[in-house]
Amino acid sequence: MLRSIVVALDDTEPSHAAQEVAIKLARQFTSEITGLAVLDRQHLTAPAAVGIGGMAYKQHRDQVKLEQAHRFLQRLEHHFEAAVEDLGTAWRVLEVEGDPFEQVCNETHRHDLLVIGRDTDFHLDEEPAVADVVHRLLQETPRPIIVCPERAEFEGPILAASDGGDRSSRTMHMLALLGLAERRPVHIVTIGSGPQGDAQALLNGERPAELLRRHGIEVHLHPVQSTASPEDVIMEQAERVGATMVAFGASGQGRLRDFFLGSTARHLLNRCACALFVYH
Repeated sequence: MLRSIVVALDDTEPSHAAQEVAIKLARQFTSEITGLAVLDRQHLTAPAAVGIGGMAYKQHRDQVKLEQAHRFLQRLEHHFEAAVEDLGTAWRVLEVEGDPFEQVCNETHRHDLLVIGRDTDFHLDEEPAVADVVHRLLQETPRPIIVCPERAEFEGPILAASDGGDRSSRTMHMLALLGLAERRPVHIVTIGSGPQGDAQALLNGERPAELLRRHGIEVHLHPVQSTASPEDVIMEQAERVGATMVAFGASGQGRLRDFFLGSTARHLLNRCACALFVYH
């Protein structure tokens, strides 16, 4: 069951959506919630070429930028505090300094779940694409992660992608153990190709379906015979079932391998209109 959540604080629309999702989860499960703000001093004070006598100006400018960053983070923290003040469960705000990826990873060791906006980079600017720190977290964080787009629904069907491998199995198991699929139907999509594609796709879905049903979860199987790219199949199926969250994990085998480990995952993150749940 979900006992503790850490949510990354930034001033982008996906980050605001992530905060809303994290707070709703904390309320549903009476979970402790931590709002994490990161000051990336190295990014703010990165070396730059300066002319003669320019070093003093750069040092002054760096100090001004750091002070502005502190004030910016304080505004984010106060907004989070106001949102959780009447939550009825334990909460805290944590401001740390250092490399964003390292700081988020360090904090996830203390929690069950990380929730983050897909463009969150803690660099005090808004980028429309998936932040590099988020892409790294998807592959390396030790905890499950929910990545939110600009708007994220909290209820409704979940689409889970399975390739029959260990990582897919762990993703399904964690989805059930955390309780995130309670009172939500799960649609499992598997992709097959070649002469035995249908049979293999069905087998890859039947085993996780049995697991989820043992947890009292409503499950629907969608074995797909297709040579299309995995993200296209998943996007099509997510739209067809009205999914409000897509869950995935992948092993080193099967057609979903590149989806999880390569650029395909980034494409889906940019295109997908619903939250993504990832565990490996």
